[in-house]
Formats: sequence, C-alpha cells, structure tokens
Amino acid sequence: MKSLCQLKSREIEKNLREIMREVTKPKYVCEKCARAAREKKHLCKPVKIVRSSAE
Repeated sequence: MKSLCQLKSREIEKNLREIMREVTKPKYVCEKCARAAREKKHLCKPVKIVRSSAE
C-alpha cells in the first residue's frame, strides 16, 4: 500500500480495513498533511507523537 498521504478516494475505499488497523493507536503524524499512523513507513513526512505524562 502507498503511504496514507498519497491515497486517492478509490484506494481508501478499497483498502479501508487495512487503513483502519493502521490508524488505530497512532505513533506518528505526518507533518505535511496531519494524517496519523502506527508505523512511520505509512506517512510521507512522519514525526513521532510525544505523549504527555498526564495521559
């Protein structure tokens, strides 16, 4: 699958189950488009999400 950042509407429909698994409990966010994913390989400009100790 392409990075989430590059998916078109048809590709989202076709791969929705896989996408839903990938965006559950994200660890990275794309600094370009703000999409989030568990693995950085699914984003074009990934940045690690830093969780605060209050969470």
